[in-house]
Amino acid sequence: MNRKIKISGFQFFCIIFSFIVGIPPPGLIYTIANQDAWMCVLIADFTACLLFALYIKLYTLFPDLQFTQYIQVILGKFVGKLMALVYIVYFIYMAARDLRELAALLRITLYNASSLIALVIITMFLVLYTLYKGFETFARANELIFLMTVAIVVLFITLEIVSNLIEFKNLRPVLENGLKPVIKGAFPITVTIPFGEIFVFTMIMPYLNKQKSAIKVGIPALLISGAALSLFAVLNIAILGVSEVTRTVFPLLTSVSYINVADFIQRMDSFIVLISVTGYYVKIVVYFYCAVSGTAELFNVKKSEQLVYPISIIIITSSLWLASSFIDQHNEAVSKAPFLLHIPLQILIPLSLLLILLLQGKLKGNKSLKQKGSSFH
Repeated sequence: MNRKIKISGFQFFCIIFSFIVGIPPPGLIYTIANQDAWMCVLIADFTACLLFALYIKLYTLFPDLQFTQYIQVILGKFVGKLMALVYIVYFIYMAARDLRELAALLRITLYNASSLIALVIITMFLVLYTLYKGFETFARANELIFLMTVAIVVLFITLEIVSNLIEFKNLRPVLENGLKPVIKGAFPITVTIPFGEIFVFTMIMPYLNKQKSAIKVGIPALLISGAALSLFAVLNIAILGVSEVTRTVFPLLTSVSYINVADFIQRMDSFIVLISVTGYYVKIVVYFYCAVSGTAELFNVKKSEQLVYPISIIIITSSLWLASSFIDQHNEAVSKAPFLLHIPLQILIPLSLLLILLLQGKLKGNKSLKQKGSSFH
């Protein structure tokens, strides 16, 4: 890990917010929970806070190491390196998936005549330029993305109120079918995507200029991001109604497209596309950077820049091969991926690492663990 990189607590907050809020949960939660879908988001958010507390505990035991490093300390060199490689592949997969979804979104909403390959390559050039400028530069630039996102959200909520689009009766009856649909919508779909993706920040936490910022900033960032996504769900249901919100692919985009103030302020959906584009951009950069950083540490590559182009080619190729269409990829992301990838890698393995340390009686031996971690370098 490049220990010269340092980011502030506010920058960490902004990255988490942009990472989560830019990409709302899958529309399937509306089909499962109907008018109670907003509860799915809140439950998933609180669950994510517990997961993040788990990640922070591991981070405090190994404050100078990334996840792919301290997993080798806990499990030993052979098994640890193998698992580190699995996580690197996971980061590459997630970057490829987000790249494909971003290209598909651009093609559906803005560039209908453009080929998917062209959009994927152009987007990757932007990501490569970002990595070339460095992660600290990206963190500073993301502060502007954060402010822009907040401004757009406040604007479209205000305009929805002014346009008299919100019908709170669409949110009733509350818990019409009990808690079961809400729990089903929250787990595993919403817990893993987008909230469980905060696992990737186990690779970013060692860059914090203050160790305490992880919990002081991380948990509030999650709570605020979750509240924002829950509010989006409330507005989508209140504006579109259950019957329409369950049929649309992009509920937030559809609800905002109805804004009409005096037949003058209209077509605000382009601003939502902008939020989604920047959200995908942030996620791709974070996953890509963590894949490069983890690979460099695993294979002792002194100049991680040498890995950027090979990994970018893998990501581009994978993004084009993931699925035959956007719908197929979406179905795979909500049906197979949570059970085969996200739950084991985001939840089960990190929890197992903490249990191993507990069984070995090493949680109290915090100082010895840190010494062991420092000898890893």
